[in-house]
Amino acid sequence: MKIAIDCLSAKSLYHGMGVYLNNLLRYLIPLAQNHSFLLFGRLRTFQCSDDFLNTKNVDFREIRLNRSFRILWENTLLPVDLIKEKVDLFWGPSNFLPPLKVCKYIVTIHDISSFIFAHTYPWLRRNYYQVSIRNALHRADGIISVSSATKNDLIKYFPISEDKIRVIPNGVGEMFQSIISPKEILRVREKYHLPSEFLLSLGVLEPKKNTERIILAYARLKEEIANLPKLVIAGSRAYGWKNSSLFQLIKRLKLEEQVLFPDKIEQKDLPAVYHSALLFLYPSLYEGFGLPVVEAMACGTPVITSNVSSLPEVAGDAAILVNPYSVSEIAQAMKEVLLNDRKREEMREKGIKNAQRFSWQKSAQELLNFFEEVMGK
Repeated sequence: MKIAIDCLSAKSLYHGMGVYLNNLLRYLIPLAQNHSFLLFGRLRTFQCSDDFLNTKNVDFREIRLNRSFRILWENTLLPVDLIKEKVDLFWGPSNFLPPLKVCKYIVTIHDISSFIFAHTYPWLRRNYYQVSIRNALHRADGIISVSSATKNDLIKYFPISEDKIRVIPNGVGEMFQSIISPKEILRVREKYHLPSEFLLSLGVLEPKKNTERIILAYARLKEEIANLPKLVIAGSRAYGWKNSSLFQLIKRLKLEEQVLFPDKIEQKDLPAVYHSALLFLYPSLYEGFGLPVVEAMACGTPVITSNVSSLPEVAGDAAILVNPYSVSEIAQAMKEVLLNDRKREEMREKGIKNAQRFSWQKSAQELLNFFEEVMGK
């Protein structure tokens, strides 16, 4: 079987789709020695992944296009290439499938926040995501969702047969499960100018990440706890939107010295950052999976997250679940973790155990099984 994969949505090794694709392909390609792969992407996205790019069953085609021309290529020339290369199955790993059906199609839908939280998106981005997802669901022979919650959302919002959907969760990389030396932690803290103790929040700075309520909860807690450790918000401003009010809020609350925004944290440095944090805050309004939750848990960091969407499914019994719309609940959970050493240790042990449920190798095997199942229909 010849399998083509559109890797152009992966902007870098260290962000979103880059993490997803690199980890899955790293295990998928060695597992599928009887199949051949045609990958369309940017070489710089996979510059640290020569181990699978140089295998005999992989043909990598570099596509050097900006976002606008990439979308044009995907909708016009990509189907032509699939025909020319006699591709049997095409996988769109990020909500997109070509408009012309030329072979078997599988798509991964990570979430449908552009529908459920449409108001939080810039109109152009929202419309693009909505059109892409609708069209992909219509053309797909098989659909991958990264959680049961996302599967339920798809069934609720679209006329899709449940049998067409396969839940294949994300994994957690081995780097998050490794022992981090004090020397490495010190190096990373110095690199990003992090204090010795801090509370951590991580994610793109956009409305559904709920960063404003995190800041409000922190401000409330600061009135109750003397010498409260600083809050580090490791969010990517480059990929964010509708976030100017965050900085206005911090200024109004006079928290400029207490709330820190480090430079974008590289993927290789994330384990040391998680290890250094007293707790990890992720009270998102909606997630298709919530990978940072299991990454933090794998590092032994206590997690506070939301009781909505996929997050209870991913966190299991290892996190404190809060109503993400309640500033008081978020603040109370923070207080409980910070002032209770026994609670922190219990959450650390449960978190490490819970993170072991998620494996990129297992997910790659399930992905290959689904490819073969769809081709057999």
